[in-house]
Amino acid sequence: MDFDFTAEQIALRDAASRVCREVLTPLSKAARASGDIQGVRAAMAAHGLLGLNLPQTYGGVGLPLLTTLLLIQSIQAVDTTLGGISHRTSTGAVGAILELGNAWQKERFVAPVARGEAGISIGITEPEAGSAATALKTTARVEGDFVHVNGQKCFITAAKDNHHTVVYCRFGSTGRAADIGAVIVPHDAPGFHRSNGSLNMAGEYQYELFFDDCRIPRSHVLVDGNAFGKLISVYNVERLGSIARMLGCAQAAYEYALDYVKERKQFGRELADFQGLQWMLAEMKIKLDASQLLTWRAATSIDAGKAAPLEVSVAKVFVAESAKEICDDAIQLLGGYGYMTDYPVQQLYREVRGGSIYGGTVQIHKNMIAAQILGRRSHQWKRGSEA
Repeated sequence: MDFDFTAEQIALRDAASRVCREVLTPLSKAARASGDIQGVRAAMAAHGLLGLNLPQTYGGVGLPLLTTLLLIQSIQAVDTTLGGISHRTSTGAVGAILELGNAWQKERFVAPVARGEAGISIGITEPEAGSAATALKTTARVEGDFVHVNGQKCFITAAKDNHHTVVYCRFGSTGRAADIGAVIVPHDAPGFHRSNGSLNMAGEYQYELFFDDCRIPRSHVLVDGNAFGKLISVYNVERLGSIARMLGCAQAAYEYALDYVKERKQFGRELADFQGLQWMLAEMKIKLDASQLLTWRAATSIDAGKAAPLEVSVAKVFVAESAKEICDDAIQLLGGYGYMTDYPVQQLYREVRGGSIYGGTVQIHKNMIAAQILGRRSHQWKRGSEA
């Protein structure tokens, strides 16, 4: 497995970072102030930073997954808002439509995302179905040419900015995972409601979605049951996109701290002269490199056509824990300044802290890893209550 990147990959990474710094970051700051990201999406599309791994047939850039993750990490290291947009329009919920949708759905929903005209959220979690995702209760009832959706989703990122949500729901009434499929719900559909949103510690709004006999065309059914395994398999790419964002934050925190200790002086010496701090930097570098290698291994496996659930879970756990530690050490190296909002490292920690929760908690992923290496089913349900 060769991770010696080509000249083209390096050039793409450097160009993405440069465009973000010089052109897009001012737009991103303005969008955060106004609450409207549509202009940022359009500008990113114009610079080829959306739909990185989507096929050129649908307006994407057509990059392999590994190269896509390199770019998402680089973009995230410059600006977390830009990193989020690049992830969600490349390795986000749009991937489920690309992999599982029919030709009409791909043209109708994937192409506008690549052009920066629309966004798609993912709706899995419910108030009583978090880690136990198969306990979801949202239902889809097919009647003629329409589907009626009833239920609720929570912790939905970017729902205010996006135009559709891929909603996991039940098409059957057995109460088991075999009922589960997914529909594509337009945010202007009758019976669809969105909350005003709650602010998480990273400064992003997350929303509750309500479906009150929400009526959508039958053509918006992505998969109509017995599809939970397929949906989660596709979701592994979304997990890797989120991991790349964590890597971008860890990279930015490490580089900021590295520059800081070479400039800041105490006791008449640079902080970089003190061995205790040198060891902290060495440990941060080791964790960053190991995190990247595990992520690249998982991406390479998927690029080769493998499902790679074990590799993704290993990367997820290691990166989530290492990114927190790297960002926390960056705060420590900056001392009192690291704790202040005037400096970026505290915000980077806030960004990566969610990585231990979303996309499956690290505890759930450790259960999944153990199940795979032991060859046993990961069974958490109370006897008689399996979903």
